[in-house]
Amino acid sequence: MARIRLADESPENPQVREVFAEIIERAGRVPAAYRAFARLPHVLQANWNRTKNILGQGNLPIVTKEAIATRVSKVNGCNFCLLIHRANLEKLEVPLPQINAIESGEVADPNLRLVLEFVALATKTPEHISDAHFEKLKGFGYTEEDILEMLTVMEMYTGYNKIIVALGLQPED
Repeated sequence: MARIRLADESPENPQVREVFAEIIERAGRVPAAYRAFARLPHVLQANWNRTKNILGQGNLPIVTKEAIATRVSKVNGCNFCLLIHRANLEKLEVPLPQINAIESGEVADPNLRLVLEFVALATKTPEHISDAHFEKLKGFGYTEEDILEMLTVMEMYTGYNKIIVALGLQPED
């Protein structure tokens, strides 16, 4: 159960109501984290803008971004987040065996495996990332912008993972 009171999906605050309408249009509902963020409308707006910009723009396909979110959520121990991102991968028609492999970081595709290894390392021990990691990613055809985007997706979801775990958010919230 959430450790703080969450906003309902029909808030009185017009700024919150506007953001919630956009989230519902895209996601079909307002996830618990955004209902928590609604306690501070500027935090809600900032996080929503960040999420839609990072997921909606850039070079990496949305499936890769969701794979990063899934792997990072596993590394960070955010089981609730895992449920969300696994469901998002299912909606993107990723087969269940591949979703399981993404979660564990043991995918067959060498490009995706390299990305998942990189973001897992960046999540756990970023100080262990070396020039060789960047060169290996570049050798697989990733640009510096792609690598920055991987790290940005990793960082965003690591932050969400930590907030969700700290707030005790659960699927039923």
